[in-house]
Amino acid sequence: MKMGTFTTKLRVSNLYAPARSQELELLVDTGAAYSWISRSRLEALGIVPIRRMRFRMIDGRIIERDLAAASVTVDSYTGPDTIVMGDAGDLEVLGAHSIEGLGLAADPVQHKLVPTIGLALRAAQPSGTWLKEIKNRGD
Repeated sequence: MKMGTFTTKLRVSNLYAPARSQELELLVDTGAAYSWISRSRLEALGIVPIRRMRFRMIDGRIIERDLAAASVTVDSYTGPDTIVMGDAGDLEVLGAHSIEGLGLAADPVQHKLVPTIGLALRAAQPSGTWLKEIKNRGD
């Protein structure tokens, strides 16, 4: 395992039947936009595709895979997520979309996921202040 690469435990669950779940150990891959979990694992949990999406492989090839909605949990952090339904031979990974959606970040030194502070643009300003600023700019 190279520096900065590590694995973590993830529980994937059916959004509509949370008892249908499975714990996996996945490679944390912040270079992958989405998490990839095998289609057979997801279908065994009753998780079905919601649409297809195209992906560019590192070698430049374009492939298509189904996406599915699921619930994911890492430690005590849980949330809904969009997961790629991997075909046979596809690597199972925990991607950036899942990590960020759970409010976590990858710590490559400690080899674990850690809580992070989210960004909120103007959410802390007094009510109506931002609207006045935009109107005064003429936007």
